[in-house]
Amino acid sequence: MRKTTISLILLSIILMVSCNGKHDVRISTALSLADSDKADSALNILNKIDRNELPNSDDAMYCLVYTMAQDKSGLDVDNDSLIREAYDWYGKKPTDTLYAKCMYYMGKYYALNDSSEKALMCFNIAFKAAKTRDDYSTQCLALEQLSLILRDYDTKKAIAYAKLAVTIYNNVKDLKPSNLAYYLLNLAECMSYREINHDRCVSLAKRAIKYALQSKDSTTISNSYQDLSVFYSLKDSLKLAIESSKVSNDYNTKQDFSKEFALCQLYVLSDSFIQAKQRLDACRPLSYSDRCSLYYLKRTIALREHDWTEAEIFADSTDYFLEKKNSENLKAKNKYYELMLQKEIARTILSGESSWKTKLIYFISFTALLIILLLSFIFYQRKKRMLEKEAEKEKLHQIEAVHKEEQLTTIKNFLLSKIDVVQRLMSINSSDRKEIVLSNKDWREIEVFLNSVDDEFVTRLKKEFPKLTQKDIQFLMLVRLKLPYESIAVIYNIEEKSVKQRLFLFKSKLGLNKGGKSTREFIEAY
Repeated sequence: MRKTTISLILLSIILMVSCNGKHDVRISTALSLADSDKADSALNILNKIDRNELPNSDDAMYCLVYTMAQDKSGLDVDNDSLIREAYDWYGKKPTDTLYAKCMYYMGKYYALNDSSEKALMCFNIAFKAAKTRDDYSTQCLALEQLSLILRDYDTKKAIAYAKLAVTIYNNVKDLKPSNLAYYLLNLAECMSYREINHDRCVSLAKRAIKYALQSKDSTTISNSYQDLSVFYSLKDSLKLAIESSKVSNDYNTKQDFSKEFALCQLYVLSDSFIQAKQRLDACRPLSYSDRCSLYYLKRTIALREHDWTEAEIFADSTDYFLEKKNSENLKAKNKYYELMLQKEIARTILSGESSWKTKLIYFISFTALLIILLLSFIFYQRKKRMLEKEAEKEKLHQIEAVHKEEQLTTIKNFLLSKIDVVQRLMSINSSDRKEIVLSNKDWREIEVFLNSVDDEFVTRLKKEFPKLTQKDIQFLMLVRLKLPYESIAVIYNIEEKSVKQRLFLFKSKLGLNKGGKSTREFIEAY
């Protein structure tokens, strides 16, 4: 009797384990396909599955595999509608085989939404969990993401993680040359942040290119040459940078605006304005953000060529597409929230919720839609009023211009005597690395110029940010003049990257830590 009882208990445990470990065969197949870099095939299978018919364990796996397939197909999963459900399930099951993968993709979501601390926590957990299961692929992916986050403020640790990823992946039995190429490029990028010998970065990029060529994957080859171009530009080897960027674009089988635009920027840096304009005219920007970048660079070229009319036209185009971009983002958010509401309604009905809850959800959904429509209406009304105010300001400006012609003539004569130092700054050639020493008189003249023509810029800056030192003010005056990074670097006799780092450090003094706006954007718009 006792033996029979024990046998029944053991049989029950075995049945429970086997039932718990069994998943929908379609989802398991999709997981295998996603792991094999066949993300599109995995998505095709998953899109045919009705989630409402799945038990909780299969639904959690579905959410994770769908997120994984989207990521491997090149989509940034920047909302947590799926991965959050998987995280809620697997987060309580650290011994599950998919636990490490779930932590990794949750970390990617946090990283895409600027939650660095949460992302670091998830990637660390993913690395440790994958290590216990000898999951080398997930280990390397987590290490790569850790290095990407840390390279900005803990470069030494970022390099250590990147090196470890290369070492681990070198020991993988069936390694993919394309993956090894990307891990080498990541290591080179981390090293470039320390401003050490850039020859080492170039050497790593060339190694990556060898593996990329072995993979015969045109995208990997193109990306490798693009990174090599960046490292050459950091060495001020613009000719080699341009050649590498050309090769990158030649291998690029798909239209990639960012790579074409990078080549155009190199042409501008080397003062090859004709080639830059030809390339820019051939570019096909896909988004409003791309169009903003394109017209901004065209405006830069026009300013360099002293074509003020063209510069003004391109500036207007930049502002126009920036406004379109903001409007598009608002529509996307509205669509996302509307889909979420529809999803909740459907799930509530199918799960047999009571009628009062269903009515409540319909009421909330209707109210939410009304709020969204109201916000959209307010947005467009504000935009309309803003345009009307700008039109009125322009009209008043024209009227005042007639009455103040003599005053403007006097100011113009005064500024002509002071403009010399500003023109000298704007004509700095980035290839001339000689130090330019500005006297106190020069700085005073720049300050007078900005205060006169730019709505008391320096006075306002000092008043609003009293913690800024005089040297800080001087540095920001050059930024306000929209001098290129390379020109500012020449004035201070430092590397261009040091200028960018110094701009980053200004964010705390200007109270920009919590916002997404850069110091340069803030000062130029201030």
